[in-house]
Amino acid sequence: MKVNILTLFPDAYVPMGESIMGRAQKKEIASVNVVNIRSYAEDPHFADDIVYGGGAGMVMKVEPIMAALKANGWQKGAKVIVTTPAGRPFHQREAERLTGEEELFIIAGHYEGIDQRVVDLTGAEEFSIGDYVLTGGELPSMVITDSVVRLLDGVLGDSASLEQESFNEGLLEYPQYTRPRVFEGEAVPDVLFCGNHKVIEAWRREQSLRRTSLNRPDLLKKVPLSDEERQLYAEERAAAVERVDVYIALVHYPVLDPKGNVIATSVTNLDIHDIARLSRTYNVKGYYIVQPGEEQKELTKQLLNYWTSGHGSKINPDRREALSLVSVVDTLDDVVSRIEEIQGEAPLKVATTAKIRRDIVSYEELKEIMIRENHSCLLVFGTGYGLTDELMEEMNYVLKPIVGRGDYNHLSVRSAVSIILDRLLGE
Repeated sequence: MKVNILTLFPDAYVPMGESIMGRAQKKEIASVNVVNIRSYAEDPHFADDIVYGGGAGMVMKVEPIMAALKANGWQKGAKVIVTTPAGRPFHQREAERLTGEEELFIIAGHYEGIDQRVVDLTGAEEFSIGDYVLTGGELPSMVITDSVVRLLDGVLGDSASLEQESFNEGLLEYPQYTRPRVFEGEAVPDVLFCGNHKVIEAWRREQSLRRTSLNRPDLLKKVPLSDEERQLYAEERAAAVERVDVYIALVHYPVLDPKGNVIATSVTNLDIHDIARLSRTYNVKGYYIVQPGEEQKELTKQLLNYWTSGHGSKINPDRREALSLVSVVDTLDDVVSRIEEIQGEAPLKVATTAKIRRDIVSYEELKEIMIRENHSCLLVFGTGYGLTDELMEEMNYVLKPIVGRGDYNHLSVRSAVSIILDRLLGE
């Protein structure tokens, strides 16, 4: 296979001569031809130009790219790839498909991209290697080249490596170990020394499932699983979420009234008791009431003292246990500071809202974030008509609103806390 890479920065491709890619070229299984697009521009300093219609940045010009393609053997029908954040995701199946090509032309996009007419004239496929933006398309072009070339016959010394590696069965690869057997107190799992290949394969399958369920649960939708494996997946996910410490903040100031004015709301007895009992039921680590009003704070503290250390604690120890989770603070910043003292780091702040917004995350997405970051999480609930815009802007995430079957959308905050805790932390 011959891979032609068209770029504005050919010096970026030195690593292509190393490791497996280097061996593939020495064996003449593959060759990599790095083409400097500037060499085909009328002026090497002007291989790009301003954007028609206005806008920031520059666009790579069509003439030098097409000239570079033609000078290096491109003809109609030859496979052309453009690396761009606007492309579709590049997956393993794409790499496998491209191994059937005798020659590839990969154009490394740069600046604001390339003139669209390059894609239209060549029928190029546009690929992105991830949901992030890089300085240019040089690294993606190397990633695509590497992922394709390594699949060619004879490139890898052990064909079994291809059969067993990540994604071939839809699951991520299991953990690997080598000598020494024990290092700094960490030992290689005993099962790998049992000599029973069926037992080892079963262990590896289980480990692959665990790793995939935590790191790439989206892949499991495409993998046939046994009932036992589905149960293991569910248990692993639930345990991972349970390891994340969750806190609740109920904000009474600053919040909004029906007209959008900033107000303070009063603390209610039901909110204190019911949310405390919910917090204890779902193993929430702390419930903070944000109320700077002196009279309201004093009233709340008197009620808490009655149930946690006064006469109420003796007649109802279950209520005492739940209300022991409650603290009264002046601001949301005070909540974050207290959690930071406990956890050693600030929590992820997740706002709840009854309003439809663009920047929301679903319950499943929030679970993914909690598992991936393994970070304490503060669920922030507003009273009145919700949190102010200023507070919302401070949040790391905003949780999807609760939507009922009708157009009535006025749940009590206690009900909202119940539903959200169960969706996030329940079975």
